[in-house]
Amino acid sequence: MKNEELKAIEARAADWIAERDRSDGHLPAERQAELQRWLAESTAHRVAFLRLDQTWQRADRLRALKPAKAPEAASRPTRIGGWHWMVQPTLKRAAAGLSLAVLTLIIASAFRPQQRQDTVNYATARGQRQSIKLADGSQLTLNTATQLRTAVTPRARQVWLESGEAFFDIAHDAQRPFVIHAGKQTVTVLGTKFSLFREGDRLNVTVLEGRVQVQGEDQGQATVLTRDHAALADAGNVLVTLQSPQQVNASLGWLQGKLVFNEVSLAEAARQFNRYGIKQLVIKDEAAARIGIGGVFDAGNVEAFARLLHAGFGLEVRVSGDEIQVSTPTT
Repeated sequence: MKNEELKAIEARAADWIAERDRSDGHLPAERQAELQRWLAESTAHRVAFLRLDQTWQRADRLRALKPAKAPEAASRPTRIGGWHWMVQPTLKRAAAGLSLAVLTLIIASAFRPQQRQDTVNYATARGQRQSIKLADGSQLTLNTATQLRTAVTPRARQVWLESGEAFFDIAHDAQRPFVIHAGKQTVTVLGTKFSLFREGDRLNVTVLEGRVQVQGEDQGQATVLTRDHAALADAGNVLVTLQSPQQVNASLGWLQGKLVFNEVSLAEAARQFNRYGIKQLVIKDEAAARIGIGGVFDAGNVEAFARLLHAGFGLEVRVSGDEIQVSTPTT
C-alpha cells in the first residue's frame, strides 16, 4: 500500500474519531453502522482506527480541561508527529487560563509515549516457559528469556514483544484485529496460530494456521503469510519460505521443551542450546563447528547433549565453570 493511501486512511480514521468526540463518545446509530461498514472494508482501516484511537486516548488529561457545559464546536484535526490529534476550541480557551509552565507540563505528559495503565507485563527467565490466557480467549505461550506486554480492551487487542519468542493462538474477532508490535515490525491477525521470535530488529515468523500480515516501518507494502509459511523480517526486507509440516513442527518443538535439529551445524545447535541454560556450550574450533547435527534433544539438558557429542563424534568435552567447551581431538 502506498504512503498516499495510508495517509488517506489515517485522515479518514481521524475524521471518524473527531465526529465521535463531538458526540460525547457515542455516534448516532446510523453513523455507527456506517463506521462499522468502513472498518469492515479493510484490515488497514481497522488497524489505522485502532492505533489512532489508542493514541487519542493518551490525551485524556488535555480533554479533562474541557468545561462541563461548553457550546458545541467542531473539532479540528491537527497533525503532530505524524498523528492526527483533535483539539477542541473550548479546550484551548480553558488552557489559556493556565500559566505557560503548567500548560507545558500537561502537554508534555499527555503526548509523551508511555505505558498505558491497562497493559500487563510478562517475562520468563532463561529456561522457563509460561502460558497466558488473555481476556478475549487468546492464549500465549512464552519461551525462554522472553519479555512482552499485553493490552486487551473492549476496543483493541495489542501486544508488544520486547524480546524473545512466543506462540500465539488468537481468538477470532473481526471487530478487533490482534496487533503485535515487535521492534520495527507490526504483525496483524484476526484469528490464527503462529510463533514470533524477536532478536533486536530481526523477527522470525512461523504460521501454523490462518493468515498473518507483517508490515515493517520501511516497507511500502505488507506481506501476508498463510499456513506453513515462515518469514525472516528486518527493518526493510521480508524473506518468505514455504515449509513442510515437519519443518513447522520442528520449529515449534520448544512448546514441549524440545530442540529439533535437521542437519544444522554444531555451531547453530550450540546457539540454540545457549538460549535455555546457564551453562553455555562453547565450540572451540571451526572443524567442530561445521559438524552436522540432527535429532530431538531436551532443551534444558545441555550436559546430556555434550555427552552425545563425545560418544557419537569423538569430540573432546571439558567443563570449565559455566562453560562446556567442545573441540576436535588433538593429535
